[in-house]
Amino acid sequence: MHVQSLFTIDPHILRSLNKSVLRKKVLLHLDTVHPNSDYLANIARAIGSDPSNVLGCLRGMGNRYNGNSSLIELGLVELIEKDGYKYYRITELGRKVVKYMKEVYGL
Repeated sequence: MHVQSLFTIDPHILRSLNKSVLRKKVLLHLDTVHPNSDYLANIARAIGSDPSNVLGCLRGMGNRYNGNSSLIELGLVELIEKDGYKYYRITELGRKVVKYMKEVYGL
């Protein structure tokens, strides 16, 4: 299969996603609900994971989830605060990365 995109992805982003199945699942879930955002507990439920692990993927947390490899730091997900609640939405870069992963890795 030949990939038609001229879009190149930062190797740091690909390495971060390849190192974490959970990061990939979170990103793919947010891509399916786009253009809407979703909240932490719902994302966790949708992908069958614990909310604290999902939060680590999204924002980084301690040693286990490195902050510069978090989906927000990588620019793949944005945090939206509305009426005291936090929602997460995939960015345009995040959507391009998902499209790339689907083409190249067949996800």
